[in-house]
Amino acid sequence: MGLLLAVWNVLGVISFDNEIRGLLVVLLGCAILMGSVWLIVSTNTGFRLGSLIAISAIFGWTLIMALIWALYGIGLQGARPVWEVQAVHVGNPSIANNVANPPPEILDDLPNPVTCAALGNRDCLPSAIEIVRTLGSSEQQAELDTIDVAVIAFEVDAFHDALADSDPRKLIGAARQAEVQRLVDEQRIRNEGLTLSDLKELAPELLEAAEDSGWLELGDWNLQSTQAAGEAITVASDYLVQADLGFGATDEQSNSFVVLDAYQQGGKPERLNNGVWERVSNKVITSAMPRHPSNYTVVQVQRSIYSEPVAGQAPPPEEVDSSEPVLSVLMQRNLGRFRLPGILVAIGSGLLFLASLLMLHTRDLEVRRRLEGEGTIT
Repeated sequence: MGLLLAVWNVLGVISFDNEIRGLLVVLLGCAILMGSVWLIVSTNTGFRLGSLIAISAIFGWTLIMALIWALYGIGLQGARPVWEVQAVHVGNPSIANNVANPPPEILDDLPNPVTCAALGNRDCLPSAIEIVRTLGSSEQQAELDTIDVAVIAFEVDAFHDALADSDPRKLIGAARQAEVQRLVDEQRIRNEGLTLSDLKELAPELLEAAEDSGWLELGDWNLQSTQAAGEAITVASDYLVQADLGFGATDEQSNSFVVLDAYQQGGKPERLNNGVWERVSNKVITSAMPRHPSNYTVVQVQRSIYSEPVAGQAPPPEEVDSSEPVLSVLMQRNLGRFRLPGILVAIGSGLLFLASLLMLHTRDLEVRRRLEGEGTIT
């Protein structure tokens, strides 16, 4: 009785305009298309032979369709590739004999996430802004490290001078100077908050120079740019908000975090350059691999300092709270089965297509044998 009620409830949810009408349209279309072909062929060749030819045509068409599905990744699709969170480590994962908070084995050679004020200290990561100040050109330093107070003051004066005297947003005197200082402090926070992943995207040659100088040691890990690790950062951020780690709360304490750096290890080898030979050789090597090597990525975040939002102003930039530990989110790439449904349909359709062709071929041989006088056709 309970099963009947459950089935009745399911049927009650199904509406006519979407589900039933769509099903009827598909069935009617298939009946008209395939039925008309079968009817024409059957009237010309007979019921048995016509039915066999029509069945062969249907499975041949579905074979071609499924091959196109699998080739272009369209049609019937399976699970897409995703990053799956394996572990969240608190603190420095490279500390040896960490019994209280042992990191996963793959994180043993991950660089210490704590940044150093000066370059050359091998016990911590170099600060990205210090790399710019030491190795960057004058243009790079002007773009990433300069705070032009005069330009900020000019823009503030131009904005407030254009406001009417009765506008409550208009600032004068010390209040305007305080606004200029606030904007200068925000720009300083943005400059100091430059991460190695940001620098990887903006000036990768500076990181190469830092590695050549021995200031940056990554071990077996590859530093990823913020853009390249965008999907992994999104997955890690969603996981941290949903997990019971104090993020995403609605109280007035700091409930947000700042994404620091992202690292990658494993997977198939990437191209070293864009040359023709490198493209061809990399394509051949990666295609010849029987299995996909495990691909890992680590996204490191740190809690930010809470800043009271000001009404009518843009949210202040997030500043890292250096007293809080760094969280390392370890993720593994699940390649999914995106093309598997299309491949399975192609295999099944191909087998049925070959079986129907074999039946047609066997019938032709039997007809030829009987026509040659070895038997009589009944």
